[in-house]
Amino acid sequence: MRTLYTNGTVVTMDPRLPQAEALVLEDNTIIGVGNGEDMARIAGSSSRTVDMQRGTLFPGFNETHNHLSMYALCNQHAYLGACTTISELLAAIRQHYSGSEPEIYIGYSYDDTKLADGRQITRHDLDQIRSDVPVVVYHISAHLGFLNSKALDFFHIHGDTPSPAGGKIHKDQEGLPTGRLDELAWFNLVEKFPAPDPTLYQGLLEKAIADFNCQGITGVHDAGLGIEGAPQMVLNSYQNLAANRQLNVRTFLSALPQVFAELAPEPLLEFGDEMVKLGGVKLFIDGSIQAQTAALLAPYRGSEEWRGELVMTEEEFAAELLRYHRQGHHISSHGNGDAAIEAIITATEEAQQECPRLDARHMLIHCQMAHSSHLRRMKKIGMIPSFFGMHVHNWGDRHRDLFLGPERAERLDPAGEAEQIGLPFTLHVDTPVLRPQVLPSIETAITRKTSGGDLLGSEQRTTQYGAIAAYTSTAALCSHSERFRGTLTVGKLADMVLLDRDISSCAPERIAEARVLQTISDGRLVFEG
Repeated sequence: MRTLYTNGTVVTMDPRLPQAEALVLEDNTIIGVGNGEDMARIAGSSSRTVDMQRGTLFPGFNETHNHLSMYALCNQHAYLGACTTISELLAAIRQHYSGSEPEIYIGYSYDDTKLADGRQITRHDLDQIRSDVPVVVYHISAHLGFLNSKALDFFHIHGDTPSPAGGKIHKDQEGLPTGRLDELAWFNLVEKFPAPDPTLYQGLLEKAIADFNCQGITGVHDAGLGIEGAPQMVLNSYQNLAANRQLNVRTFLSALPQVFAELAPEPLLEFGDEMVKLGGVKLFIDGSIQAQTAALLAPYRGSEEWRGELVMTEEEFAAELLRYHRQGHHISSHGNGDAAIEAIITATEEAQQECPRLDARHMLIHCQMAHSSHLRRMKKIGMIPSFFGMHVHNWGDRHRDLFLGPERAERLDPAGEAEQIGLPFTLHVDTPVLRPQVLPSIETAITRKTSGGDLLGSEQRTTQYGAIAAYTSTAALCSHSERFRGTLTVGKLADMVLLDRDISSCAPERIAEARVLQTISDGRLVFEG
């Protein structure tokens, strides 16, 4: 079946033919891009016609770092991202679970820097919700967790429980847990949460994918399989949906080391026309800036000493990275602070020296505090940074005023400099840290406007083309899938998004206002707005 897209603009992201009037599909493959008359002839009289209503067709957006499988679970929990007081937070959890009796109460997206109370929540606060049922709250960074007294007992965390390597159990002056767990103390706990019924979970995953589709997203890197605590269930759900042609987003999975070892995938050579592929390993070496667990080279603002900590030694990390690199695997390494970024790049340089793989395309995830020298070194060894650019909008004012100070905050997520030196980069919003969104992320990369209305780091603004490429043509490079997607080019798969305007030429401050009219995944209409 042939389909003709006409009466609009086609922005291909292919420099050989940047724009066109029309496009033709044969089932799930692009067979023509060009002027309206030629495309009508290729389509033929029996083709189906899609009137773009003067909108603009782009390659489908590819979100190169998120936790979609974890977001699916979060959607059944209490959302706390709008809470500005502890009282509001407690009320939100109570309201969400009103009339139900779950085994454990869970809230997510708690942001302490939004609270007028000026302090973190404690077990005593959460005890006010229920003292007889475990209550657990995810920090918005996902690198911290907060438990009530019942949850601490349930998970056997007491005053004499030692903090694990790479994590911390916070304790009060009496030596009792406050309820806060950092990094591996928290991550080790999450995998013990009760998993939902597999059939229920598959439904949750479908709904979560629909949230991505309505933002124009046709591809994801679901990173850190295992962080949600049920990796086999997640993988089975993806594979079931794909087998039934119900998977509406092309999914590239990376797994935590212990899960990766159990599943033992083959090295990634190319992510072709598959809808789902387990293709890489996800490594962590530090935490989050706003949680003050990211590893910095200089102390946090307001502290004379605290710089955060690596969750393992540099030598341990380098050995782990080298092992996967030597085996031919794709590696995504989480690094927010500049000390962590330094350790990741150094380890990758050493691995490339010992075992050259010039087209490995390892990724440095978040990469928020990269120095100019870091960007140049990444380019030399073929690393691709994926910047969490929405930090500039959502937390830029707070990074400047609370965590980093003006000078370091100005360089936050230096995508503009990466573009200037020719270093390929992508953008992401790390869902469920933020809900799925692409257009605000593209706009923020171009404008660098904070939520308070300030311009943060004018020299780090990207071009419109560069920011769009970060979700399309450049994004495809990360999973070795540029032969099949990333541009609207003859022979590539029909992963596309139709917008109500051309975001490559409209006023940058109007990009986030654009509407997604249609999302097409593998030739199928999966969203219409």
